[in-house]
Amino acid sequence: MKSLKAWVVAGIIAAFAYGVYSIPLKYLSSDKYLKAPLELIAMGLALGVVVTAAGFAWLRGGVAITSGPYLWTHLLIGAAAGSVWLIGTLTVTGAFRDPATNVAQLIPLVNANTLVAVVLGLIFFQELANGVELGRIVIGGSLIMVGGYILSA
Repeated sequence: MKSLKAWVVAGIIAAFAYGVYSIPLKYLSSDKYLKAPLELIAMGLALGVVVTAAGFAWLRGGVAITSGPYLWTHLLIGAAAGSVWLIGTLTVTGAFRDPATNVAQLIPLVNANTLVAVVLGLIFFQELANGVELGRIVIGGSLIMVGGYILSA
């Protein structure tokens, strides 16, 4: 039996994490449940990120993160990515304000982000040259879009 590639395992873990985190987001934000302000949710998310990052650094042996030639470049690009992620997360969280918003419908629609990521990966990183099969990507991405549309209709 062929063993799973590390990126497949990472993708499965990430899918589980992203799937689970939508549940507390709805519970926090919905008018039906806690109705927490978006700003407070954003600060809670930031706290979770900082605590998890510190734990991750500790598990990796306390890697010296402050000594490196590209410290500020890494931090600024990470902050930019975090800002974009938070915009998406707060948009979803705001949608959960309406008690009629279903996780089972909204999240598959949000996962159309797959197509955005695929297109940007192909453009910025020229991933077709790295052996990516365009046919499979188009078919897989299209199925995600169709599934998201069917669940959101």
